[in-house]
Amino acid sequence: MNKRVFEASLIVTGLALAALAPVSRSQPVPAAPHACLEEERQAIEKGEGFGMALAADRHGYPGPKHILELKNELALTPEQEKQVRALFDQMRGRALMTGQRVLDKEAELEQLFVSSAAAVAEVRPLLDEIAKLRAELRWVHLSTHLEARQLLTPEQRARYHQLRYATAEHAR
Repeated sequence: MNKRVFEASLIVTGLALAALAPVSRSQPVPAAPHACLEEERQAIEKGEGFGMALAADRHGYPGPKHILELKNELALTPEQEKQVRALFDQMRGRALMTGQRVLDKEAELEQLFVSSAAAVAEVRPLLDEIAKLRAELRWVHLSTHLEARQLLTPEQRARYHQLRYATAEHAR
């Protein structure tokens, strides 16, 4: 390799490495958009499950939101509809309250890192608290599915499953 080609390759390599160098701490790094995280945040703010009870829903423990969406197809009685709606409202209230606590603690965690104050002594207990709150939020949704199941007949549960999952099962 002649000297000019070698020098040119060194320059190109140097420029490439400079472009890949980490941004200095004085410059904030823009947050990358995380669509899934944003969708989750929005769902939590609305008291929605965002798949938290999918294991239940897919296996014969329907949730009140989808039961109400399918009330005609399931031929709910007026009493069933009233009970399912009450269960949904109760679940949503609990989910909104618990979800807000999750979001507040997540914001607190984010702020620790933004302020460069993150250390094991602060992060670990906060992370444990967030995990506990997230488990409580998931329990709100799963326990509601357990209760909702009791409000439907076996035939309605079978019909629900058929309406919600038959297409997906045939696609396998």
